[in-house]
Amino acid sequence: MAIYKHVSGKEIIRKVFRDLKPSNANWMHDAIEWMGEALEHIGASTQLCKKQCVIEIKDFKGGLPGDLYYINQVAVNTCVSPSIDNETSEISRQINELNRNLSDYYSHVNNTVSKNVNGQYVSSLTKEDLNEFDSYHSTTLNQLNVLNSRMSVLENIYFGINGQCMQPLQYGASTFHASMHCDGCVNEHVRYKDTYIINCGMIQTSFERGYVCISYMAFPVDEECYPMVPDDISYREAMFWYIYKKLLLQGEQFPNPRIQYEFAEMQWQKYCTQARNAANYPDIDRYQSFMDQWVRLAPNMNRDISFFQSLNDREMLQSENF
Repeated sequence: MAIYKHVSGKEIIRKVFRDLKPSNANWMHDAIEWMGEALEHIGASTQLCKKQCVIEIKDFKGGLPGDLYYINQVAVNTCVSPSIDNETSEISRQINELNRNLSDYYSHVNNTVSKNVNGQYVSSLTKEDLNEFDSYHSTTLNQLNVLNSRMSVLENIYFGINGQCMQPLQYGASTFHASMHCDGCVNEHVRYKDTYIINCGMIQTSFERGYVCISYMAFPVDEECYPMVPDDISYREAMFWYIYKKLLLQGEQFPNPRIQYEFAEMQWQKYCTQARNAANYPDIDRYQSFMDQWVRLAPNMNRDISFFQSLNDREMLQSENF
């Protein structure tokens, strides 16, 4: 059956506590990474979320979003005014600066924490220091919320498709891509069709400055950065057995000693396959969409120009054309 909803990875951790009753919780942080590994092993597109973002290009390159799994398409909006570009750059700079200051402040506070003779964690900060930290933390988060809200409004302007404003950007096929030319290169002033490439974790474009819009797929997380797992029994069982076999690999002892690593691995393989099949099983509307995409006599080779909006429009053939 098709899967539509997700649940927090915390439910999987609760299931492990409920079913295995481990003696301690030292494995919880490892379980977050293990669930991410298990989701990558399953590898179904349904478990991903479609996202979009605007990336600033400087010196022919820009950073990719941290949660990117794979890119759907890249485009540029040719109708955005320079004032919007400037405002987007300034807000992006302010957001990065606040995040950097907040991270430095967290590091400073963490450096004051140490263990006492009883093994408890204590901080050397005074009550006044803690009050100052709470005030700074609250003020900075409020500023970030305001700036992120404004950034969302600006990004919607970039993604607003108005006539021919939104133009898809083709992936570059040149061996010597325009973004990789050095100063004084003999080909520096050669005219290129605007393209992009992905190189060493960066997006590189044939133009030096500007903004690109990216549609991409990402692994969803909850408000505490726990991975979101598709709400399906096969997924829950697959996550459980992946964590179980990893705990056995670490030498963890459980009340039932008859379950060994080989059995846990076999159960993981079973439910991994079940989860992948369940995620890839389409509903009736997706069956119909798939049929309308493939049952054609005259394929349209230029769907990318309209961002594949009419990809699943049924082909209508008129008898007078034959």
